[in-house]
Amino acid sequence: MANTRRGLSRLRAGVPAVGELFSVVRELSFDALRDEAQSPPQLLLIGAERDSIEAIRDALAGGAGASFINTALVDELPTSLDDYDGIVLVNLSQAERNRPAIRQLLNAVETGGRTLTFQLPPTVGPERDTPVPDELLDDLRGRIVTRLAHRQLALGRYLPTFRKQAAAAIIGQTSRANAEFALLSNLPALIPLVGNLMAIGADSLVLTKNQLMLIYKLAALHGRDLDQPWRIYSEMLPVVGAGILWRTVAREMIALIPFAAGTIPKVIIAYAGTAVAGQAANFYYLQGKRPSSEQFKQFYARAAELARNLPLPARAGAERGNVIEGQFSEKGSTAAELPTSSPASPSAPVTPTSGTSSTPAAKAAPTKAQTGTPTDK
Repeated sequence: MANTRRGLSRLRAGVPAVGELFSVVRELSFDALRDEAQSPPQLLLIGAERDSIEAIRDALAGGAGASFINTALVDELPTSLDDYDGIVLVNLSQAERNRPAIRQLLNAVETGGRTLTFQLPPTVGPERDTPVPDELLDDLRGRIVTRLAHRQLALGRYLPTFRKQAAAAIIGQTSRANAEFALLSNLPALIPLVGNLMAIGADSLVLTKNQLMLIYKLAALHGRDLDQPWRIYSEMLPVVGAGILWRTVAREMIALIPFAAGTIPKVIIAYAGTAVAGQAANFYYLQGKRPSSEQFKQFYARAAELARNLPLPARAGAERGNVIEGQFSEKGSTAAELPTSSPASPSAPVTPTSGTSSTPAAKAAPTKAQTGTPTDK
């Protein structure tokens, strides 16, 4: 009984009040994220037929963001391609692919650079007077968002048709980062006495910071004023506050369970709680209202199912109480549900192995060929 009372006391101490959440906000730096989001993206489509690539550009951008997607013919390439964040080679024949300049771009595809290819089936496309299927356009948007991970915020902010893919990517990245940190932070529980005291509640600060940064990123995607983070959080706290509290309470309750029984549930809760907070915020920005209780339940169920299928390192060993080593694998993920993690960038969530700072590193805004303003929903 005494142990239970001490455990519940630590639980109450670990649950952040609203005032404590706002004190966490004061420690966050938004400069790098704001600069990244407000720097307009520039994409280039290269093809053999002008009418065809312009029609694909308009379909890809949905009209509102067409000014941020440029076009060029294979025999009229710009002198410099340095100002473009991403390049898409559209429906090129083998002869066109063999041109030296195009071959150089294709090499970047194989090495994970900024170049992608997009080939339409022979029966569809503007030249066939057949519209490009929405699923093919969505797939291309998802590939662009995944390949240009450092430009996800700008892609979603300035190109409304990219918001679904960008939001899914950012929510997935942050959820996985929090799950990974929950796993790593539970390792000190193997150390008797001192380890237990360190593990209980020690990860709350980092996980909460990552969630708050996630909300700010989603606000950036949806064209909100990024110079007023307090307004963003004041607006969103009633929407996602319950999700943050649920995640904190559940995680701290599981902290009272021995390592062998508690590690995997903590990871699931860190992932699912973060995913639900992100989905709730994204729903609010799309629909202009808070999700219903039933919708929250659906968010939780879907997020928990995804979390249970996370490729945890040595999952079986963890369930036996063994020490866990290694990192999460990204194999088998999809852009819509479990998008591929991005390389380190201002938009990437924090997965520290020591310390609790989650302030993103500053990044100089790249030179752009064009500026503009984002389009709201």
